[in-house]
Amino acid sequence: MLTKEDTKKILAFVKKEPKLIQDISHHIGKSWVTTDSYVNSIAKESGLIQVKTFREGTKGAIKVAYWNYAESLESDEIKEKLFDRIRLLANKKDFDPMEIYQFVDNKKAKAFIERYDDPFISKNQKLVSCLKGVESELFCFSGNLSWINVTENKVKIIAVLEELLKRGVIIRVLCRIDVASLTNLNIMERLMKKYPNQIEIRHRLQPLRGFIFDSKRARFKDEKSPQDFKGKELEKNVRMFYDIYDDEWIKWLQNVFWNLFRSSIDYKQRLEIINKIYLK
Repeated sequence: MLTKEDTKKILAFVKKEPKLIQDISHHIGKSWVTTDSYVNSIAKESGLIQVKTFREGTKGAIKVAYWNYAESLESDEIKEKLFDRIRLLANKKDFDPMEIYQFVDNKKAKAFIERYDDPFISKNQKLVSCLKGVESELFCFSGNLSWINVTENKVKIIAVLEELLKRGVIIRVLCRIDVASLTNLNIMERLMKKYPNQIEIRHRLQPLRGFIFDSKRARFKDEKSPQDFKGKELEKNVRMFYDIYDDEWIKWLQNVFWNLFRSSIDYKQRLEIINKIYLK
């Protein structure tokens, strides 16, 4: 049975240069017949490699697997265009996370909705269990940090964050730091004083709202309300959640986060500027 590990080995091996099936067989420690079946399966399902048989029908037939750069470039081009939009946009209403979700293998992603009245009370998103499952690192794409005030089935998210910090989890946050977000920032600062060097917050206007839990899972949220529409297209407030488990897409999302994070200003510097303006 073709495993994820064997798939990765074959793809990495073939990407370097075209390989004979026999070479791949030695590389992964499988028989020629099994390897040939694996390669054909990967070629069919992913399109990242192709197979060519030379002198087919003769005793000296040679079967070669090679990297399909056209397919790879198309995938890279999609991610590049998505990143350009994320990098340039500032408002969450300008980017729907479904634009990312739609390109993820549906076997490695899940979406669901939640209708709500109070934006700070949630019942179905299971954010508490997602957060409690974090082992080492939490990345957060935020707006004004309002999510820290959410209560899910009577459990306060801010209390769950403190549980993570007690376990040594590192939390990095991208958010908008302005006059409207100072109250939420003050709440986070209390945790930062109790757990120094575990929380890093930087100012960035960006359209994503969501998390990356370790390197295992990403979740993004999109909210729509009746006020967003002129007619009666929507009768009640709705949240859409998009969970992604695909390793390749999670790695890309981590790269997006780090790219935005590195080029953003530290929250203390941002606060100094705000204080100079408003405390004159």
